[in-house]
Amino acid sequence: MVRSRPVSGGTAIGFLFNFGFYGMIFAASVYFQQHLNLSAAVAGLALLPAMAVTMVASALSGRLSDRFPHRRLMLVGLLTACGGLALWALVGEAASYPVLAVAMIACGFGTSFTLTGATSTVMNAAPDGYTGTASAALNTARQTGSAAGVAISGSLVALAGLPVGVATFMAVGAAGYLLGAVLTALCVPAHPR
Repeated sequence: MVRSRPVSGGTAIGFLFNFGFYGMIFAASVYFQQHLNLSAAVAGLALLPAMAVTMVASALSGRLSDRFPHRRLMLVGLLTACGGLALWALVGEAASYPVLAVAMIACGFGTSFTLTGATSTVMNAAPDGYTGTASAALNTARQTGSAAGVAISGSLVALAGLPVGVATFMAVGAAGYLLGAVLTALCVPAHPR
């Protein structure tokens, strides 16, 4: 199972997109509360665009997966999320909330858009009798990515302070999405069996 490029690549992609998304959510929450001095409730509302778009993206990618190869959809998702975090990293402290909302929407959309294809890729490529193991490996990688994203974004904020630490994590997260796109191009079949 580990020798299968679609399984191992899809699992690594799952780690990377959760790393970027949940790291972004944590960093953005800290930014809104500690740099912009928003209350916890208002900061939660400020994060709503990133969370709300995930429902739309998941439904859309599920419908489109019948018409387009997973690799194409995953590349669109990963590059969209990469663009969102890169936008936040570039604008940094000078950003207005609408610009940050666009960045969060792109990240949330891209992450959820990628999930359907990554899951299908891993499950379709798993050897007979190993679909449960492959699913568990993907989910473990995703949860590990979430924890690593939160830990690294928090560490960067603690080391570099606000807002530099947040912008730095956004650049790291964007690089992770870009690496996920490269892995998609290398590991996800253009036309799955």
